[in-house]
Amino acid sequence: MQRTSPESGAPPELKVAYDPGEARGWRGRAVVIDLFRFSNTVCALLESGRRDVRVYENTELAVAAARASGADIFSERDIPGVEKYDNSPVTALSGSDPSRPAVIVTNSGSRAVMACAAAAEVLIGCFANSAALRGYCAARPMSTLFVPACLYYDRTHAEDFSCARFLAGEMSYGDAVAEIHSSGRPLDFLAGRPGGRPDLELALSDAGFTGVPSALHRGVFAPVFPAGTGVKV
Repeated sequence: MQRTSPESGAPPELKVAYDPGEARGWRGRAVVIDLFRFSNTVCALLESGRRDVRVYENTELAVAAARASGADIFSERDIPGVEKYDNSPVTALSGSDPSRPAVIVTNSGSRAVMACAAAAEVLIGCFANSAALRGYCAARPMSTLFVPACLYYDRTHAEDFSCARFLAGEMSYGDAVAEIHSSGRPLDFLAGRPGGRPDLELALSDAGFTGVPSALHRGVFAPVFPAGTGVKV
């Protein structure tokens, strides 16, 4: 990551959040990391060509918005009576219609994005878009808080912290992935999703996505668009 501000010459602050309140009060750039699976699913939705992608925290509001706009819903939540896709980056990338709008509502990532309402900019990061994220941030130095989304759901999902520390420059990619495997979380993921190996492989890859999702708060939801495009949904 770029560590020097061209305006002041002082290095911008780069830090990992370890408490939910840090993100809520942060006014610089926030990078949300939900490695299994939200971050990769959002990247995949944009990479597939979706032009209207919206993040919701509240399930009922997400369903209502999807019905009103004819959007596909991506979620791992149990939503009785509602047709939806799983929160799967592989499905988002190649198993759904990219011409349709999409709504995503999840347990960790959606909550983390909506918690960063005070941030000057909210980006979504993972291993697979790390090169693009680094390039974007290097061109636009700003104090940055890397927000592990598990802070808003289940703190034992330690992969979010490992990836956040990698993106913050605190550890190497190899060390971060080794730490994730040592935590046992990949095995937990596969036990809960027997067909989820392609999603896991994508999540642990350090390549694959060329864009950086940017979320813009609009009250109860946040539209997502490619960072740096100047799009304001």
